[in-house]
Amino acid sequence: MAEDRFHRKHWRVNWFIPELEHRKYAKAFREDADYSEDVSLFFGDLHKHTNLSPCARVNPYNQSPAESYAHARDVAKTDFLAVCDHAEYLTDEQWAECMALARAYTEPGRFVAWPSVEWATGLYGHRNLYYRDYDAPLISGRRVTTPPALWARLRELKTRALTIPHHPARQLAADLTRTDEELEPAYEIYSGWGNEEYYGAPLQDTDRSYTRNFAVDTLLRGFHMGFVGGGDGHPAPPADSGITGIYARDLTLESLWDALAQRRTIATTGAKILVDFHVNGFTLGSIIRFNQHETKDLFPLEIGVTVQGTAPLEKVEIVENGVTIHTKTKPRARLDQMAYTWYRNPHPLDNQLPLPLTNNVSRFIYVRVTQRDGHMAWTSPIWLDFYYDE
Repeated sequence: MAEDRFHRKHWRVNWFIPELEHRKYAKAFREDADYSEDVSLFFGDLHKHTNLSPCARVNPYNQSPAESYAHARDVAKTDFLAVCDHAEYLTDEQWAECMALARAYTEPGRFVAWPSVEWATGLYGHRNLYYRDYDAPLISGRRVTTPPALWARLRELKTRALTIPHHPARQLAADLTRTDEELEPAYEIYSGWGNEEYYGAPLQDTDRSYTRNFAVDTLLRGFHMGFVGGGDGHPAPPADSGITGIYARDLTLESLWDALAQRRTIATTGAKILVDFHVNGFTLGSIIRFNQHETKDLFPLEIGVTVQGTAPLEKVEIVENGVTIHTKTKPRARLDQMAYTWYRNPHPLDNQLPLPLTNNVSRFIYVRVTQRDGHMAWTSPIWLDFYYDE
């Protein structure tokens, strides 16, 4: 039998409630062989400042790195925390102490203190660096002054690190006319600065935003960037305003980093909203390439969505190329749960014309969740990248 390039087995996640799983999939009872892999969903804050950053020295809330890790682990009950103090204000000695502290607070299976730092310049904005181990270099925007130079420096040092831009549509905007397909896998869509999905989105100060560089604008440039959330907390505790969910094999730094590199992430406004999403079995963050001869094999798209909210759900939306194409507002059982499959045809007139249709449209598709209490969540997109086969 020929390999089916456009359909995969679903993964099995640790939080599925049997009732929800049965509603999401046509097959009510599934065997181990029906799954591609087992993953767990871990939540944490990918963007926290401490009293080592001048911008965070604001009373009454002013924490040290150690206090931040303890708060994230013991009070916020999150699985990981990335302290992203400004590299430009850290000494080599402080950096060495930060890496030693992160290593000390990391307990695989319980909590990961992610080695990370914020790189910034006045001309090119702010990006955070996320390292895969604790022997990481301190890279400052004062010495490495452009994003391409930053990516080149990481490759030169053979350092396993990922970069993620933040608040690019506001003052101190990050330059998102360019990115790095390998080293920049995600966009911080929500933080204490607000919602940067698109101009005029909920939970956004439009008077402080530019009509450019939002997440949808960036993806429409053809970039493959998933979504993450972070507090960007200055006078705020960890996990106070934005968090990231990562689907990973286990709670280790290596597994979290690898999953982030694959864009297996969801972003929320701070609530631990559980969301799973797939297209034809491809998981969030996937890229599916197809040509004009393969449309009939790819479509109709089977889009599966499962949500377990922390409060009653207002609506669950499927978004394609920045436009909402399907909205579900009525849970069939509990008000905080939704699970369903929706089919997307390649063309509104399918099955009505005598000739087969081709579809030369590239798409990115993601899910947006809104709860009645105002909290929101976004999945990383799944991309359908079209190319002509001459």
